[in-house]
Amino acid sequence: MLVIVDMQNRILDSADENYIPSAKALLPQLKNRLDYARKSAEVVLFTRDIPIEYKDQAEEITKLQIIRELAPLNHEFVFKKNYFTLAPETLLEIRRVVEKQKLPKEIEVVGAELSICVLANILALQSVFPAADFYVNPQLVTGNKWNEEALKILQEFNIKEK
Repeated sequence: MLVIVDMQNRILDSADENYIPSAKALLPQLKNRLDYARKSAEVVLFTRDIPIEYKDQAEEITKLQIIRELAPLNHEFVFKKNYFTLAPETLLEIRRVVEKQKLPKEIEVVGAELSICVLANILALQSVFPAADFYVNPQLVTGNKWNEEALKILQEFNIKEK
């Protein structure tokens, strides 16, 4: 299973507070990994960070959309979150949706921002898929700070590097 965290237009916009300068360079590698997942019939999940101030407003603002090159296909899943990690009820929904297909033995989590949302969502997903092996490829995650520290922390939680 492939989980793509918060790869939204706002991380490419230098005027946005969530801008990540290294995100644009990550796109070709992420697109390749996504293409591989699709060809291999992996379950693909996306998270979309919808800041709490937009929760009850129009969420279809361009900056909150998933980057076009990575756009989800109709059979792929998009889960919205209003804070750093997925809500408990969303995690249970993910479990129900995924187990209809087949429980994953391996889950790779990619995207942004490594030291915040990627880290938080890996740990949350471990709670609903405790038997799965989790992976992070340092070439497929990005962030503004604490990336090396985040990778070390993830190792402490038995997250393997690919």
